[in-house]
Amino acid sequence: MGLAFNFHPFAELGVAAIALVYAANFLGFFVRGAFGFGSNLPVVLLTTWVLGPHHAIVLTVLTALAAQTYLLPQGLRNADWAVARPLMLGMVAGTAAGTWLFALLSGRWLSLLMGFLIVITLILSRWRLLEGLVSRARLRSRHLPLSLAALAAAAGTVSGGGGMYVLVVYLRLACATATALRGTNLLLSTLFMLARVGFVALAGFVSAQLLAETVVLLPVVILGTWTGTRFFHASSSARFYAGLQIVLLGAALALVAKAISRFA
Repeated sequence: MGLAFNFHPFAELGVAAIALVYAANFLGFFVRGAFGFGSNLPVVLLTTWVLGPHHAIVLTVLTALAAQTYLLPQGLRNADWAVARPLMLGMVAGTAAGTWLFALLSGRWLSLLMGFLIVITLILSRWRLLEGLVSRARLRSRHLPLSLAALAAAAGTVSGGGGMYVLVVYLRLACATATALRGTNLLLSTLFMLARVGFVALAGFVSAQLLAETVVLLPVVILGTWTGTRFFHASSSARFYAGLQIVLLGAALALVAKAISRFA
């Protein structure tokens, strides 16, 4: 996409579709405010139905970066830097590889791969299938965090979200407290968003229309992020998070089914 001059956000959508985009962004950024990561999956899964996969993913990348500017001070203050530093190089390398694949795939193949990656990520996260493997590894070794970060970033870039779902398995064991876990999530999510925006811009996917759409979504993004942050401080969120994963798994399976039907 070239950098076309266009200040008519969502011009091709009807009222119901625009309402879905706004509702998806509120839900997604509520999740980010509450947990420090995870906003992209609900936003991408819902908005792909009306925007298409490339549009939905790039728009979510831009709005997520805007949300991170609000949350980053908490990450800088509370992150476990000894845990975060080894992950950073792997995240940048994985994001570059994922962006190359994202640009290469057609919308039909991207939807299919995106759905499969999200399903796998959610299953691994929901039923804690990686915990045993990671817990037996050397948590502070150099190779484990680099490999996990590169894999998570590449998968998250292609699928539009979910990269931190993989990394959080490692972070839960490596970080000493819930506050350090959330702060480290926020710090790494910011790096991930910055790298993704930089690479998709270099690949030519950022247009004036997408920037305009990001601007008009900012109020609901900020509201969702603020509300989720209040939720984190005020309540136990374990049941909410478990329920959200089940809902997202169903949405990802529906996306896979839709993508497969397009090949018939």
